[in-house]
Amino acid sequence: MIVTSIFDTSNALFDAARNLFQSTAQNDASAPHALLLPGGNTPRPLFQNIREYPFPVDANFRIGYTDERYVPEKNPLNNFTVSKDMIHALGISDSQIMRVNTDMSLDAAAEDYNSTLREFFEDGGIIPLAFLGLGVDGHTCSLFTKEDIRACSEDRFAVPVRREEKPDRISVTPALLQRIRHIVILTTGPEKAAIVDAMTHEPDHVVAGKVLAECARVSLWYAPQD
Repeated sequence: MIVTSIFDTSNALFDAARNLFQSTAQNDASAPHALLLPGGNTPRPLFQNIREYPFPVDANFRIGYTDERYVPEKNPLNNFTVSKDMIHALGISDSQIMRVNTDMSLDAAAEDYNSTLREFFEDGGIIPLAFLGLGVDGHTCSLFTKEDIRACSEDRFAVPVRREEKPDRISVTPALLQRIRHIVILTTGPEKAAIVDAMTHEPDHVVAGKVLAECARVSLWYAPQD
């Protein structure tokens, strides 16, 4: 079940997201605990807010990514690059970051990220929180179609996604998402109204709804105005 919350402004939505981010990062857990970040334009105000007003994080906190565009790190479309200034402001070391290495081939990059995530869980890691995006077309992470979902086997946490409209992607899978305790979809803007309505009332008709169907707890936070 997806629980939808409507925010009066995008500032209110991102304030709530910041608070949730901070409480997760300061959990002071004895085991590694990760927060997964989305790509795209929607989370940029959140990253900027945290970069300008950082807070301490505990030593076992990790950052991961829901997906990555298959572009070099220096490319402004690279999801890690978009979040890098925020990560540095938080004082998070490279050893605390789980990210996709796009210097490899597409298949090798997906396999490497899959291994990183598997090792994280084998070390007792947990993922209390992930922020996801939601496309106007109903995709989330980098899973755009039913065929993309079907290509995700139950024993893999990351897969390559080949796109006719480049760039290609590396995405986490439903099997990975089902291990996350709380997924929060962040979305803003009037152009998302129709897809938010579909996700709220008929999620099984939307790719993102199918991707998240077996997840334990999914919240959809929407600010109709950017």
